[in-house]
Amino acid sequence: MKKNYEDLTLNIDFIKHAFNQINNNKTPIRIFHNYFLKNIEISEKTIDIGSGQHSSYLNFLKKKNVNLFFSDKFHKKEENFIEVDLENDLKINDHTYDTVIMFNVLEHIENYENLISEVFRILKPGGKLEIFVPFMHRYHEDPKDVFRPTHSYLNKCLEKNKFKVNTCLIGIGPFAVISEILLKYFKIKFIKKFFIIIFIILNKIMKVFSKDYNTFYLGIHSSCKKDF
Repeated sequence: MKKNYEDLTLNIDFIKHAFNQINNNKTPIRIFHNYFLKNIEISEKTIDIGSGQHSSYLNFLKKKNVNLFFSDKFHKKEENFIEVDLENDLKINDHTYDTVIMFNVLEHIENYENLISEVFRILKPGGKLEIFVPFMHRYHEDPKDVFRPTHSYLNKCLEKNKFKVNTCLIGIGPFAVISEILLKYFKIKFIKKFFIIIFIILNKIMKVFSKDYNTFYLGIHSSCKKDF
């Protein structure tokens, strides 16, 4: 397992991104993760498990000759929809997809280890899984909320199924976590924009003095490869 940290800097590109995302009512965890996704490429035959074609994060991913399919229960009438039950074996043939996207899904699945195994099965040799799971995040039913894996446990589950895993912790530092908790209660967007910058500055200061800075994080993004 290779582990990285998405430690944001206050550059103009990120500030523009953050302000635009706040205008679109995105929370800090979404702001940080969507910014990270600018480095992630998806290609060829890809299925987005648990979401639909209107998901905002699709605008941030790099796309190369992508043919997108979806499995979200709310988008059955849309083109390229595949109906699946994520709690059971997927009714999809072996080695079907080049890429699987699974963002903010695994925490809602009781039979999550089977789902990871099934994702491995439906991927082509050399295919990849891009998965994101929140960690320090509020309870949210959709329709149920099951668990929050640490990065070490998530990687254990992925490596158990023979994935090669490269993990990045998203939204690290105590003030990144505080921003997710507090900003949802601020209704005025100008105030949200002001405080997210303040929280990031305080995060940078905290990093200098804190020995456990990297143990606070909002979520985990793992880029996984199936080698055979």
